Amino acid sequence: MMNIAIALVGIFAFFILRTYVWQYNAKLNGIDAEAYVSWIEHVVRYGSGGAEYPMTYYYVRFRRIDGLETEARLMNPNRRLKTGTRVRIRYIPEREEIATLMGTV
Repeated sequence: MMNIAIALVGIFAFFILRTYVWQYNAKLNGIDAEAYVSWIEHVVRYGSGGAEYPMTYYYVRFRRIDGLETEARLMNPNRRLKTGTRVRIRYIPEREEIATLMGTV
């Protein structure tokens, strides 16, 4: 039982660390863009024992540096947003499907 708990803590720590590394990289090497929240996805994840974990994913549309419009999922939505909200983001061209929220416009 203790091994399972250690494994779960390790997995949780990995995902948190991955998020922070992504945000750090985007803030250092990313490209700024204005975007708007295009849609919001509400899902429920289930943990061990049937525990429910509601998750909200925010998707934004923006113009890349080359002028093409694309969509990305926000990596760090630290506040509730509404569809249509204008935001400032930073994205990495090699992984433009993920963006870091920098603030609202």
